[in-house]
Amino acid sequence: MKNTITILLSISIGLLFIVSAATKIYPMEPFEYQFVDIGVASWKTAPYMARFFIGLEFFLGMLLILNISLRKFTLKFAVALLVFFCIYLTYKIIIEGNTGNCGCFGEAVKMTPLQGILKNVALIATCIVCYFSTEKDFWNLKWKKIVTPVLFIASMCLGFFVYPLDATFSSTMDKANINYKVPLELMYSKDQKETPTIDLRNGKHIIAFLSLTCPHCKIAAQKIYIMHKKNPDIPFYLALNGDKELLTEFFDETHAESIPHNLFLGAKDWIQIAGISLPIIMYVENSVVRKKCNGLELDQEDMETWLQK
Repeated sequence: MKNTITILLSISIGLLFIVSAATKIYPMEPFEYQFVDIGVASWKTAPYMARFFIGLEFFLGMLLILNISLRKFTLKFAVALLVFFCIYLTYKIIIEGNTGNCGCFGEAVKMTPLQGILKNVALIATCIVCYFSTEKDFWNLKWKKIVTPVLFIASMCLGFFVYPLDATFSSTMDKANINYKVPLELMYSKDQKETPTIDLRNGKHIIAFLSLTCPHCKIAAQKIYIMHKKNPDIPFYLALNGDKELLTEFFDETHAESIPHNLFLGAKDWIQIAGISLPIIMYVENSVVRKKCNGLELDQEDMETWLQK
């Protein structure tokens, strides 16, 4: 009876770890940004760290499903990893409040940090029950020596094969079309219900044109928020489009409400300024577009270099 309980619990926990790893893979950027946000990685090292943790979750999930070294290693490691996640989510609540997505299941299943903590505590309790119900190891030493390292290597490679480091999404943006004057005066017209509180027509600005309902725009806003935290001197501005009722949800997910922004309404004016690609981020100098990029291509070092010229 105990063996049956152990097998069922172990497989259930393992499946949750694998689902958690799989749902973080696409899109992976929000998961990467969390490592930069808490200061344990740079923009260059975060993609590697994210793929490492995804691989670690997948490896642990497979060990649990296959019931390999449950008492000796696997369950202890699972509890340690879950405790680490709880500590991180507690820190997140202290710094940002219980808002936004904890990232436990990527963008597929959105949970608040507190919900993530409660989920992890339930998993820790299940691991403890599984630990005390385990009577023996189901694998002999010979097979463990073969299966375990193969699983580990395959798991560590998973993120790099499924979502390569140079992964991009399709965009109709014409990045070669630059050095033209963009009609920013349309954002200040009397027909706009909200107008920018700063003069974007003069000086250098990084203007992000984002839709409140576009998932790629939300990812871009998350990245801009972290860059803004790292360097508040970068003159970001968010030109947002969408229903005002969606603003709260947008900022709950992105935490970007501290960045200057306004709701820019009107499809015709929007297309004249931003075009049809979303998201689009423009390096603007005295109303002239010097460079354009999408959210994934945003480079803090490149922006800082351009601003110093």
